[in-house]
Amino acid sequence: MFKRSSIVVIFSLAALTLFSLAACAEATENPFDTTTPVPEGEAAAPATDGPVSSGSDIGNGQSKFKTLGCAGCHNTDSGKLVGPGLAGISEKGDEYIRESIVDPSSVIVDGYSNLMPKKFGDALNDSEMDDLIAYLNTLN
Repeated sequence: MFKRSSIVVIFSLAALTLFSLAACAEATENPFDTTTPVPEGEAAAPATDGPVSSGSDIGNGQSKFKTLGCAGCHNTDSGKLVGPGLAGISEKGDEYIRESIVDPSSVIVDGYSNLMPKKFGDALNDSEMDDLIAYLNTLN
């Protein structure tokens, strides 16, 4: 009996892990529905307390964050998911953020595995990358 329940637990954990990785790797519209609902009549506005790159479209960056599946692995607060929460990422600087997106293996945050897909550097043009970085800079 113990052996069967162990296999079920292992299979369940493996399936959950694969589902999480697939959500991070696929360009789907918010696969885990992780956005905060906005009451009717109110517009969702990104926080503007942090540094913002001039000329970048924060709204487009937020859209890219959702459609690329980033929200499936990263919270926009400090909470952990598959990857680290992104609140305060602006303190690391734009180049750190860019490198973490383009070459995610270059810096692995302590306590996390090297699971981030390496496709985002090719999936975003320079303007879209700047927009995404501008949006990430608003997360406090």
